[in-house]
Amino acid sequence: MAEHHGAEGHTPGQPGEAEIHLPSPTLAPPILGLGVTILTFGILFGIPLVVVGALLMAGGLALWLFNDAREFVRTGDHGGHH
Repeated sequence: MAEHHGAEGHTPGQPGEAEIHLPSPTLAPPILGLGVTILTFGILFGIPLVVVGALLMAGGLALWLFNDAREFVRTGDHGGHH
């Protein structure tokens, strides 16, 4: 059988291979999704739900952006993709 080589011609796990970066877990995506869901129900059932949903949606989005900015500064990843 032939050995599989990556795009650069080296086998996976060799020195010099880029590490896969995964973001740390956060509650921001579920909060954002809950806000959108409540906002949508508010369109059907009344303005108070629209307001609550919009606040949750804005809070979830802000939390996500702050977490992403904090992670960006912490890791020092400044666009070094090849």
